[in-house]
Amino acid sequence: MARLRPHYVTWPRPAIHLTDTPNPRCPLCEGAGGWTEDYGDYDTGEYAGTEYIHCDCWNPDHTRRLLPVPHWIARRLDHTTQNAGYSTEPPF
Repeated sequence: MARLRPHYVTWPRPAIHLTDTPNPRCPLCEGAGGWTEDYGDYDTGEYAGTEYIHCDCWNPDHTRRLLPVPHWIARRLDHTTQNAGYSTEPPF
C-alpha cells in the first residue's frame, strides 16, 4: 500500500508531485527508507566508499505529477529561500 505525500519539485518543470514515503513500521529500515553500507576495495580491503541501500518498503522513484505550478508562483516559492526576493544591490 502506498503512503503518498505532496512534494514540490523544480525540475524539469515546477510542479506538485505525489511521492511515496517509507513504511514507518518497517522492521528492516525502521521507517527511514533505507540504510548506508560501507564497502572496501576488493584487493586491499581498505575503505572505498559508502552506498545507500533502499529498503523494499519504499520506492523513491514512485512519483506522480499532481499539478503544474505556474512560473510566476514558482519564482515566488524559489525566492522565499533566497533573501525573500529582495536584492542587496543599489538601484543605479
